[in-house]
Amino acid sequence: MMIHSSELFARFNDPLQPPRYTNALTDCDFGDGYLMKTVIEQNILKINIPIIDLKSGDCIFILCGDIKQKVKKIKSFTHFFVSLYIGNNCVSEELLNELKVNVAKLEDVPKHEKDWHPRSNKQVLDLVHPSIYPIVFGRTRGLTADMSATRVPKWDSVIGKGQVKHIHIHQTEIDVDPDARDETRYRLEKFQWIPTEFDVGADGKVKILSYINNLHPKIHENMYRTLEKIFEKFVPLFNNVLTDSCTQNCKNDKLRIKDKSYIVEEYVDYVNRVKKEGTARMNRDYFGEESDLDEYGYYYETYKDQKIVYAPQNYKFSPDSIPKNIISVDLKGSRLQVIVKLSNVILTPENPKYKEGEWHVEGIQNEEIVATGIYYYDQENITDSYFALRQSVCEPEYEEGDHKGVETIYGFENGDPLYQNLGKIKIVKNQMISFPNIYQHQVQDFELRDKTKPGYRKMLSFFLVNPKKRIYSTAHIPPQQLSWFEIELMKNKNKLSELPGLITDEISKTLDWPISLKEAKKQREELLKGRKFYVNKQNEGIFERELDLGE
Repeated sequence: MMIHSSELFARFNDPLQPPRYTNALTDCDFGDGYLMKTVIEQNILKINIPIIDLKSGDCIFILCGDIKQKVKKIKSFTHFFVSLYIGNNCVSEELLNELKVNVAKLEDVPKHEKDWHPRSNKQVLDLVHPSIYPIVFGRTRGLTADMSATRVPKWDSVIGKGQVKHIHIHQTEIDVDPDARDETRYRLEKFQWIPTEFDVGADGKVKILSYINNLHPKIHENMYRTLEKIFEKFVPLFNNVLTDSCTQNCKNDKLRIKDKSYIVEEYVDYVNRVKKEGTARMNRDYFGEESDLDEYGYYYETYKDQKIVYAPQNYKFSPDSIPKNIISVDLKGSRLQVIVKLSNVILTPENPKYKEGEWHVEGIQNEEIVATGIYYYDQENITDSYFALRQSVCEPEYEEGDHKGVETIYGFENGDPLYQNLGKIKIVKNQMISFPNIYQHQVQDFELRDKTKPGYRKMLSFFLVNPKKRIYSTAHIPPQQLSWFEIELMKNKNKLSELPGLITDEISKTLDWPISLKEAKKQREELLKGRKFYVNKQNEGIFERELDLGE
């Protein structure tokens, strides 16, 4: 079944209705999270090997101690046992070169105009970043308070216009899902990244309808056309990611090695074993004489901690046994909201090592991001680096005090943080990666290969807003950049020709709106500080809360 934009506003309760997309900030709180993967499943995820095409009906025998991962071939994409989709060399050399030419225009600015990301040690160069000139509630002007409005005005006809009263902090989205949670704990009260309106045609062709924040539509017109073609390549990946991560298919719970596949030593067998091994006296020294407890109670106390749990020795897995998705998502024919980011990591002999990034989910609750697409399009003279994922999990079912069983089956000890690493992939040139915003991710460290020469990595990111919701976008917010306004002002030379240059300079300096670069950078500092707070809050409340097995 294909889901199109006109259907996205229907209820999702019936499996034949459109999906409800999940988000780590609203679907993985206390007591929630995803089912823990067993140790065997975790071992499968640790191994990333080339694609092996499995014919229908082929089976894999997974032997403990010799875990072998076989990955099903899905067209040109490598799909691991998590909702991570990879496209290597899906972008043609011609399109890749087109992107590089357009990026060079953004890079070719005077040294003092280069925008190094704050606290990046002058290693991360922001070319297009949503954290500068975001929505600032109480400062940003909007054209309308109606977020359902889909008409896109010409950006240059509305620059400098709008009213602050149209942008409301407590009305940052339209949620057409009546069963969605009313969560606000991860909402930033003052800021919001601004997405762009993208149209995906019935034929899969992409058209950018509104301006991209911080990418001038006239100066970089060719880049807009290039981004349309690259986003088109991401649509199949986003289809797969959204299909896998929507609630109907998450509940389907694919590829599980059930805990009942593990064999637990029977109580009678345990008693016979400890008596035979002569460990009863040692246990008696710890727990006291048997007379203090009846024989059953005495041995049962030690049984909970000392029983043996045997992992399945021969586990048979067939790809055909994986439950099929209840529904599938197709974004063709959809109106989407997408946040765009372009950045470079620059290393030099004086600054040769990039330290691993923070574990994080993209955006905060305001942006309603449900999936991310990253295109690593170029890199030079850097060591191997990896992209890692981890997932919040819920507590498993267990008998009170059964620490041994939980540790053997799941690899968790009492007090461990409730997340599981899902593995990592090597980042290579011309690589597309797409994943849902239910995972935290981290780019791990790398450095110059040849320490005498500079090196770099360049990436383009698309953050997909929940297709079932609408938030304030560049269709509602006129450009806030004062420099853009000044360009438009100078186009009206006929009207301004009689005014001395100093007077026109003073006009732009004294305007309250749009916003100067100096003010925008101050706002960015405040925004990043707020986001840092929420990353810590997310870790505490979602990804790093402790497992409590009791006594």
